Amino acid sequence: MLLAADKLTLGFGTSEPLLRDATLALAPGGRLLVCGATGSGKTTLMMTLAGVIPQITPIARYEGRVALNGEDVATLLRDALFSRVGYVAQSAEDQLWDLSVEDIIAFPLENRATPRDEVRARVRYLMEDLELTELAGRRVLTLSGGERRMVVLAAALASRPELLVLDEPTTGLDPAARERLCRALEQAAEHVSGVVIAEQDPAHLAPVTQSLALIAEGTLSAVTPLAPALDDAALWTRAGLLPPRKPSGLRPAVTPGRELLRVRGLQTRLARASGKPVLDGLDLTLRAGEVLGVIGRNGAGKTTLMKSVLGLMPVAAGEIALDGQAAQGWTTARRARHIAYVPQSMRQILFHMTAAEEVAFARSMGEGHEDTETVLARYGLGGQGETNPFALSARQQGQLGLACAEASGAAIAIVDEPLLARDLAGRALLETFLGRMTSQGRAVMLISHDLELVDDVATRLALVGEGHIPYDGPVGEGWQSRAFAALGWPAPYGTARESAA
Repeated sequence: MLLAADKLTLGFGTSEPLLRDATLALAPGGRLLVCGATGSGKTTLMMTLAGVIPQITPIARYEGRVALNGEDVATLLRDALFSRVGYVAQSAEDQLWDLSVEDIIAFPLENRATPRDEVRARVRYLMEDLELTELAGRRVLTLSGGERRMVVLAAALASRPELLVLDEPTTGLDPAARERLCRALEQAAEHVSGVVIAEQDPAHLAPVTQSLALIAEGTLSAVTPLAPALDDAALWTRAGLLPPRKPSGLRPAVTPGRELLRVRGLQTRLARASGKPVLDGLDLTLRAGEVLGVIGRNGAGKTTLMKSVLGLMPVAAGEIALDGQAAQGWTTARRARHIAYVPQSMRQILFHMTAAEEVAFARSMGEGHEDTETVLARYGLGGQGETNPFALSARQQGQLGLACAEASGAAIAIVDEPLLARDLAGRALLETFLGRMTSQGRAVMLISHDLELVDDVATRLALVGEGHIPYDGPVGEGWQSRAFAALGWPAPYGTARESAA
């Protein structure tokens, strides 16, 4: 057996373990998908299967055994283990340094004294295969989130590992990048004996996985065939997940109010290798009561647009107005009183000692009237007020971000690729946030590659591409537009079925 986990019980010192008696087996050639709600223990399981727990990250309770070709991963020498296992963490930033794209991909090979000519050939092959050649010479910390994730994947594949362990690999990837990921996994079958992938939404990875295990309430299910499970809505609901083939819901109706954001002729100083500005002549508005879904290819300029509006990136030309006032000369702090920001990774903006202090600071930015504990409880953090934000899980940090954004009273919230949107409880919290924002005459800019999410909750769709916005209008019409067709992406599942009918 390539990989075997026997009666794993894992916990961080709390009264109940995160996983109890988890058992699975992966034969050579196996491709296993592990699904579960955010916070269910997927990441902990992936780190344990890869040997990161306990080799690098100690854990209070570790019982059972994980074996790679019969050898206990907890006792293997690190060099031997990590030359045989390729691992991509949920947060790609945890595996990156401020190096060039080529250096990040080459690092695993150079660390094993691979001959230089072989390193160069392997890096060139992976960059061409994953369509990363346009990023040649770039520092990885200047890349978009999706681009960074593809670079980390290339680095994991570089040394031709026996086992590949991927934690939420499609997060932040546009549909075309997901196809490249699947193609890379298919080609990796020549030298990667087994693959284990943790995901919330299995539909994107169904072509390259064979079997499924679900995590719910601390228990890992038996491994079953994936294909028939995709149409079993009750199976996913019991695991706390949105069914992967859920029909499109009714889109929220809205009558937009006053203009909260106006962007006209925006041109960025940041330019592509060709010299063309990333954003060039971009126009956009956002009105009270709207949830604007912003989509586009990885690297199209969505992050650049967001940072320009927030004042985190200088612009070369154009106008940005907030609530009717020209904001070009405003400091980032002044803009923050009008715009709340909920990034995909909240760790980059947390700085207080407790969750309550984070919300209290947000309340001080505006005119919030509710007490801090009420706001925390609304977003599932009741009783967590005195917890250090960095002791919260990634999911809880996302919940804290929503609490802070609402408490700030900012007229606009920018929500970037929310991690909690694919499970039932997380989607309910996100919809609570969207409903409260819009009902209060505020607005949300939702940046996401999750087209099903955008289709469900957005009241308007904007597509970023070629330096501007080639489509801006109703969501349903957007999936039928020429601009969307030019992307070559499939429409959201429910709308695709409607169109075929």
